[in-house]
Amino acid sequence: MEFSKLSKLYEKLESTSSGNELRQILSDFFKETSKNNVKELPTITLLSLGKIAADYEETVLGIAEKLILKAIAKASNKGQKEITKLMQTMGDAGLVAAQVLKTKAMTLVPTGSLSTEELFKNLHKIKKIQGSGAQDSKEKILISMLQKTTGNEAKYLTRIILGNMRLGVADMTVLDALSICFTGDKSNKKRLERAYNVCPDIAKIAEQLAEYGIDKIDDIPIKVGRPIRVMLAQRVHQISDMKEKFSSDIIQVDAKYDGERVQVHKARDGEITLFSRRMENITNQFPDLVEHLQKEINVIATEYILEGEIMALSEDGKEHRHFQTLMQRKRKTEIEKYIKKVPVCLYTFDILYLNGKSLMNESILVRNKELDKILYKKNRIRRIEMLQTSNIDEVESFFQKMLKDGNEGIIAKSTAENSHYKAGARDWNWIKWKKDYMQDMVDNFDLVVIGAFYGKGKRSGNYGSLLCATYNHDNDTFESISKLGTGLNDKTLEELPFILRKHKLEKKPARVVVNKEMTPDVWFEPYLVVEVIAAEISQGKMHCAAKQKGSDRGLALRFPRFIQIRADKGPEDATTSEELLDMYQGSQ
Repeated sequence: MEFSKLSKLYEKLESTSSGNELRQILSDFFKETSKNNVKELPTITLLSLGKIAADYEETVLGIAEKLILKAIAKASNKGQKEITKLMQTMGDAGLVAAQVLKTKAMTLVPTGSLSTEELFKNLHKIKKIQGSGAQDSKEKILISMLQKTTGNEAKYLTRIILGNMRLGVADMTVLDALSICFTGDKSNKKRLERAYNVCPDIAKIAEQLAEYGIDKIDDIPIKVGRPIRVMLAQRVHQISDMKEKFSSDIIQVDAKYDGERVQVHKARDGEITLFSRRMENITNQFPDLVEHLQKEINVIATEYILEGEIMALSEDGKEHRHFQTLMQRKRKTEIEKYIKKVPVCLYTFDILYLNGKSLMNESILVRNKELDKILYKKNRIRRIEMLQTSNIDEVESFFQKMLKDGNEGIIAKSTAENSHYKAGARDWNWIKWKKDYMQDMVDNFDLVVIGAFYGKGKRSGNYGSLLCATYNHDNDTFESISKLGTGLNDKTLEELPFILRKHKLEKKPARVVVNKEMTPDVWFEPYLVVEVIAAEISQGKMHCAAKQKGSDRGLALRFPRFIQIRADKGPEDATTSEELLDMYQGSQ
């Protein structure tokens, strides 16, 4: 397929403000692709997202904005000063490329056109280039591709390279489109999502669907080295409600620590890979933890997938430290320094796969036994503190102990035969209870930033407040819930423009639902997740979260306060509108 054809798809996606239209455009394109050359479909689904691989794969191209601008200058036969000046004016390398490459630059050798196949191969080639002369080699490939593009082709090529597409399309959107394309409507999206939860690779889902149809979509197996989307917990209004929600008399209660959730994969060749809850490969951040896993997991476990919580420790290894301290390990440099400065341990709480067998459809009691079998020394690889009881008062006592020890709270789990691990689902087999949920205390929420309002007074010249949203899972939309300004300190306000720069948009994203009265000064594609506390949930006409059919009133937060940025969570991991509605109804 010619890249010019794909560029026209990008133009259509960028110009629409309707989520339904967005899905239909994608579906029509996938249908045409399948008709012409079905083998191209996996690549096209990835490129429709501006990606060259699934999120869990290493896709860093190592191309900074400075390098792509240099390549644009050479490809267009323009001076570097002219390109730099245009960049300062436009603020978007893609627009710069479109401006100076309106027509193909004259070259000594005819350049021809760029195909999606060539683009895909070249970007994967760039990804592998390392060592001496790497930047020069990457630049040559960039120039050769840019010389084959004009106008919008150059714009989108540049944005793909910089990881800055801003089309409002996400994996869930593509699943909707694939369902429409291959089954006629969105009704089979849930089946596709269940497969995606076990295999979060949109290209593989498209390939399986195109080759075998919807009836075989559940046949994609678990694969060590490919993360499984994590299971999530529900909320209750009071701790005593847990008994009513579980079908088992015995409740398992796990400690909820203030750490980073991680999924550990060990392959048969001994390679260990760590994935964050956002399915990012974070192995390089924790080489010390990998070493401990090699030493402290029983050798009978030739391959496994287990879950746990990484906790930062004091330098003597005895005390837990705050989540923000752990985030220092996110730095890509000076890893050895931070190994000593911020030592860590892993508290394991579940096992999903062991020695060629999936355990996800086993009860939690069976999974506990298998996990206990492979834990060996329990030095830095520890079993999470837990309790099993039928007495709700003991659950309350355990919760209070967790708070006294400085932990966040508890996760209560059903021990019934059907207490399976449900990948990617927010299920009633797990219930979370944190200190923030206690009576007379505020609720906390993970919200997605969708816009910003310019500041006044002391905040003049910067963003003064943010427009935040919940995620509507059923509709794959982000619904406004709060204008957030309280709690944002000077440091955070200074950082936000830089963090959000890549995600700034000229108009409202297609998947965002906002009343006209709350139109922000600046729009952002849904990307950044922030933790917020609020006094209560109220109903009104200003916001759209959890708005019921036929009603003009949505839910909003009263007196919201910013707590922290949650870099470990993606936009689809945010508090859902359904969850919000349940909390509101329970408080009435």
